[in-house]
Amino acid sequence: MNKIKIFIDSTGDLPKDLRDKYDIDYCPMVVTVDDKEVIASLDYDQGYTLKQFYDVMREGRRIFTSQVPDHVFVEKFTAALKDGFDILYIGCSSKLSASVLAGEKVALGLRKEFPNNRIVVFDSKISCYGQGEMAIIASKMRKEGKTLDEIEAWLSLNIFKFNQFATVDSLLYLKRAGRVSATSAFFGNIFGVKPILISDRLGQNLAIEKIKGTKQSLLYLAKAAVEAGEDLTGKTIFIGHADAIKAAEFVRDEILKLAPGVNIYIGPIGPIVGASTGPGTIGVYVFGKEVAANNQ
Repeated sequence: MNKIKIFIDSTGDLPKDLRDKYDIDYCPMVVTVDDKEVIASLDYDQGYTLKQFYDVMREGRRIFTSQVPDHVFVEKFTAALKDGFDILYIGCSSKLSASVLAGEKVALGLRKEFPNNRIVVFDSKISCYGQGEMAIIASKMRKEGKTLDEIEAWLSLNIFKFNQFATVDSLLYLKRAGRVSATSAFFGNIFGVKPILISDRLGQNLAIEKIKGTKQSLLYLAKAAVEAGEDLTGKTIFIGHADAIKAAEFVRDEILKLAPGVNIYIGPIGPIVGASTGPGTIGVYVFGKEVAANNQ
């Protein structure tokens, strides 16, 4: 049985400490700022710090995003295959990025070149820390000695139990990026109203509520995450923020009031997700109840 190499991409949003802890690699995407292409680094060490990146957006300048380039998949996958690994690539929802399709295209060719190795390209139907948590759980299963088939089967069975609850300062960025419907964008632009976004069963961002005021929207995130997480003792809730650490800490404190036994990890939202959601975004991710919403 071959060893397993686990990959995410730049929407998986796991910072270096988590990638190192769970031995997870990533295939970087690309962002374009002022006509200059920059690697979409999850560590914000490729030309922009976290604050500088979101300040670009605050200044009204556009940031464009691109999928994982084919050559990145070829280089990353080939190196792992030559080292004798099977590959599990957990990619961004195919409704939000074409990277899964690109990864599968590359995998088709490499499967012929490396017939004794398996390559699984898995559409996570989510992004950010939901996608990242899938990779963490896959890593834990790998450590327990589970096979790639067993890990893939578990992910397929539990894919809709990875819950997202997020709010943004403005739906303008999501609308520009085509990441939410125009109808949702309209009601999100009402002064002082904060939309609540989930990832639905199709892997799209779906606005389910409109909350008056920032504080109330953050309280909603905390309550919704705890309710979706069911028994949270010893489990981890992930909070991602787009240069909004104080808001993230507020949500953390509110969650702990409701579920004192839960672990909470706060980390930055990466440049790909952040470019599509805008500064001030807060996302809360929890494994628990199955997502029912299906935005057709």
